[in-house]
Amino acid sequence: MKVFKKVINIVIDVLVVLILLVSALILTLSLASQDTGSPNLLGYTLNAIQTGSMEPEFYAGDLLIGKSMDVGETYNKGDIVFFESSYKGEDGIEYKMVKCHRIIKIKDEDGVKYYLTRGDNNAASDAKTDGWITDGKIVGIYQTSDYQGKKLSGFGSVIDYLQSFWGFFFVIVLPMILFFIYELVRVIRNVMAYTKEKAIAAAQEAAENAELSEEQKQKAIEEYLASQKAKEESSKEENSNDQE
Repeated sequence: MKVFKKVINIVIDVLVVLILLVSALILTLSLASQDTGSPNLLGYTLNAIQTGSMEPEFYAGDLLIGKSMDVGETYNKGDIVFFESSYKGEDGIEYKMVKCHRIIKIKDEDGVKYYLTRGDNNAASDAKTDGWITDGKIVGIYQTSDYQGKKLSGFGSVIDYLQSFWGFFFVIVLPMILFFIYELVRVIRNVMAYTKEKAIAAAQEAAENAELSEEQKQKAIEEYLASQKAKEESSKEENSNDQE
């Protein structure tokens, strides 16, 4: 039984550590994506794909990891890049987002390069939605002639769910509440066990000091424990009456 309890305690501790790590990851991603809508961590950008505009290169629900890029970089036709975009929500508010499309055309005006993009699975370019973009809008690259980013199939949907209200509640908040309750119960039990051990020790010491016979010592211990139990039951009844 003791071994089983130890195993349960270890499993719970491991789960708590994992929950804390996931919480830290979600918080980091949220803070890192506030400016551009794309998390930038240690020189890499992470983006959950929302549509099938680039099928079969990658699909909705995939998580792409690419290299973050600074303003002033140049790109070539055929490169797949992450760039800042926006959309208007049902509430009428404009939200930031990041698209990952392929560069299909490049033009140079007064020394400034402009890029036109399109999803491989789209019939039309992004000219109407995003127009020609500059390198200032490009936040990272997924694929070039000498670089290939990483794709984690399905992990984008997991990240999106964890960042949602209910996902964060069920996966992070609720387990933490249950863990807190479990730890509280465990502390109360330990305190009660410690109190009981002290009571037995006190009764044994009192019996030994009184130089009683073994039978009298045992009886004294039993009477002491009975009185302690009566006090506990009386205290519980008082608490119950107070709550009513």
